[in-house]
Amino acid sequence: MNAATPGSHARHQPGFAETWPSDLLPPPFAGGARPGLLDVLRPLVQKPKPGRDLVVLIDGLGADLLRDHRSLTPTLRRLEAQTQRVRTVTPSTTSSAMVSLHTGAAPLEHGVLGYLTYDPQTGRSLNQISGEKGTDPRAWMPLPTLVGSGTRRAVQVGPSKHAGSHLSGAAYRGWEFRGHGRADRVDVVRAALRRAGGDGLVHLHVDDVDHAGHRYGVDSVQWRDALAEVDSLLGTLLRRLPKGTRIHLTADHGMVDTSPEHTTDLADHPQLLRLIHEVSGEARALALHAVPGEGAAEELAAELAALLGERALVLRREDVLASALLGPADTEVPDRVAGRIPDVLVLSRDRWSIDDFSRRPDSARKMVGVHGSLTAAESWVPLLHTEV
Repeated sequence: MNAATPGSHARHQPGFAETWPSDLLPPPFAGGARPGLLDVLRPLVQKPKPGRDLVVLIDGLGADLLRDHRSLTPTLRRLEAQTQRVRTVTPSTTSSAMVSLHTGAAPLEHGVLGYLTYDPQTGRSLNQISGEKGTDPRAWMPLPTLVGSGTRRAVQVGPSKHAGSHLSGAAYRGWEFRGHGRADRVDVVRAALRRAGGDGLVHLHVDDVDHAGHRYGVDSVQWRDALAEVDSLLGTLLRRLPKGTRIHLTADHGMVDTSPEHTTDLADHPQLLRLIHEVSGEARALALHAVPGEGAAEELAAELAALLGERALVLRREDVLASALLGPADTEVPDRVAGRIPDVLVLSRDRWSIDDFSRRPDSARKMVGVHGSLTAAESWVPLLHTEV
């Protein structure tokens, strides 16, 4: 279910497995592996037990971060015996992970390939959280959700700003949405459980930790305060939810801190920009689409590898597919997804952040906490099962 050696890639390209950096986890689908995040919801929908279930997703709370901050989480610390570590998908980012969680499908199947995913119809990148006017999330991601294909009544409780968002339209089909603010989350969850009924399913999305990490970093007072508040929220839920409610807690990704000294801006390298048509993904899993022309993608990959050295792993499109990075290596890629796959994918190592910031809003360069790559801190997430 979790990490495995990238043997499927090695069968296609001998020697590749031996050159995979040791500080990056193997691709999540390599060697027949399957990220555990994909199977959190499936049994709750397809083979539900009588009674209520609450799935809590703590955005950005990697398993390593939780382990390293045990003193701040007395509620979760008491439940350590009921907690395991599972893999999330690659890229380790909210949009890809949430759609995989809710469909049980790999990114290569559902087509949400990062925070920004390339749209071959427009030649531009599409934000997978907010979308764009005129883009139908049902057409963009047409796979059925697990809940949408089942019969269980389900209520999604998320930040109010997500009501009607592109991500909600892609991931939460079949769920009835209820918005929450930070002050009323427990009350909204209790109301959602009543609404769902005695055998209902509720999903709570909590984004405090992720927001604090992006803005201040995981090595900050603000991030630690956010983690402590989330642990307190869980403690309150355990006290106030109806007796017999089963709780399943997980996360979409972890996070690492970067810094200006660990940031590479491709905009400073015009010899590269002439080869790049569009940039998608994120700064830890940068997806590059080459300009038209024979040999442009190969030249771009070679130039990037020479520039970045040990700062990143540079993969060509064929490497991405053969390595089982986005899905099993034998996946039959849907036509609607094929054009979204980058010509070159750059997976950051250590604390490096790599992007073309000339194409990003100012807020992107200011991010301290980042994610998307295959380090353990970004890729392992907790999975907790308990009952009140």
